[in-house]
Amino acid sequence: MIRKIGVLGISLLCLAAITSCEKDFSEVGTNVINNDKFETGEILLDVKITPIDVESVQADNINATISDYWLGVYNDPNAEKIEASIISQLSYISGLKNKENVIDGDSIFNLDKVILKIPYQATSTGTNDGITSFRLDSILGNPDIATNVQVFQNETYLNTLDPSDPSKKNTFFSDDEYLGNNILSEGGIYELKPKATDTTFIFDRIDRSSSLTSTTTYKDTVRAINSQKLKVPFLAIPLDITKMKALFWDKFHSGEFASKEAFDNYFRGIKVIATGSDGSLVPLNLASSPTPSVDFHYTISEVDGTTVKDTLQKKYSFPLSGIRNSHYKMTPATNPAPTNNFVIQGTAGSMAKVEILDDTKVQELKSNNWLINDASLTFYINQAINNDSNIIPQQLFLYQNKENETGGVSPTQLTDAYVDPTSFGGLLEKTDDDNPEKYTFRITDYISKLLSGEENTTIDPLVLKAYNPTDAPVNNNILTTSVKSYNWNPRAVTLLNGDEAANGTKRAVLKISYSKEK
Repeated sequence: MIRKIGVLGISLLCLAAITSCEKDFSEVGTNVINNDKFETGEILLDVKITPIDVESVQADNINATISDYWLGVYNDPNAEKIEASIISQLSYISGLKNKENVIDGDSIFNLDKVILKIPYQATSTGTNDGITSFRLDSILGNPDIATNVQVFQNETYLNTLDPSDPSKKNTFFSDDEYLGNNILSEGGIYELKPKATDTTFIFDRIDRSSSLTSTTTYKDTVRAINSQKLKVPFLAIPLDITKMKALFWDKFHSGEFASKEAFDNYFRGIKVIATGSDGSLVPLNLASSPTPSVDFHYTISEVDGTTVKDTLQKKYSFPLSGIRNSHYKMTPATNPAPTNNFVIQGTAGSMAKVEILDDTKVQELKSNNWLINDASLTFYINQAINNDSNIIPQQLFLYQNKENETGGVSPTQLTDAYVDPTSFGGLLEKTDDDNPEKYTFRITDYISKLLSGEENTTIDPLVLKAYNPTDAPVNNNILTTSVKSYNWNPRAVTLLNGDEAANGTKRAVLKISYSKEK
């Protein structure tokens, strides 16, 4: 009979039962190895790796909290090129005004500038002479290469409920297409070159302090202020003022802005689309402070006849809110993976099927009557391709594609992921000189249950992928054994497969450590 050395309280209780009935088996843990009635050993078993190309992933915020919406182009020659874009609704604002009568004259409203403003994810690096410096977080690629970004009017209605079954929530995948070719960005194309010094946006505003017909301009400055009152770096894309005036400003008092439902149906959101052959990929947190928004900057001129008595600079902000989705356009890698290598890449990149044991091997191992002390899967990194630990996945994830009753597969958590999450592994391991080396997973519980013939434990293939926060089996103390298809981790790594002749001791391998009675 195959038994397992437990890792948590539940497993230790099981061991208590085992020790009470097992002849000459009176010690557990490492003491088993020292027991003179047992001897230990380990075996290395070959694994079969099959790459999986991911067509699309869930990317909306309807069913998950998304931490990163990526914008830009990332062209890693050893992985698929990613062109990452964002689709978002805008919040509804009630009580909008753009004209008003006052007792001592008129208040004249003039629209001056419309800007899409999104804060970058940035970390403060210190303050000098009252000025705080920042660095941008997690940018991939080369920010000195301009990425083409265009803002379009979205014409696809975004619904939280599934149109085919309104009792269920809707889902938008990363390859969904959205109608609308009305370009809203000023000049058509905005060149994205993210910089930590982008803490101001300066534009020309007409000086109406002396005359409503003035054409004289002055420089005005837009800033993004966070909850700590710091001026933070932000993306500012000017929008076409003529189009935005017709779409928004001129309709503030019309039926399109009479209610949230009317507004959501009239203006269905924006598409921020990135294209290009190379550039950089920048993460944007659309739930951050300050709030990402489309800002309408305007001037109120209080006049008496033709005389301007006073001017006020104001703005209306329409936050990026409601339904949001990421769009990933993937293009095959410039350099395909070398023979006996495979690539793991997040977003809609690539995963791998990992086959470790077949029925014949399971029966052979069962006949050994071993006590399983440890079982681990290790995947070594191709260090000739990946020598920078900062740009590859900091963690991978392993789960099982179980066959279900309908003939399909159900992505399912391995028990090790929640029975002993601290030991389950998958974190990037480095060499002493800080080079990326490998990823290791401990699957002792799974192997032990498989060899003991426990019900519902199968030899269905395992799947290796780039880790995403939605992969965690326990959230808010609630266990979910199904694995979601969300992924907004764009990083990639090239790994060595299980071919011993090609990869030797650094091949992908399953190692089982065991004890057996002498």
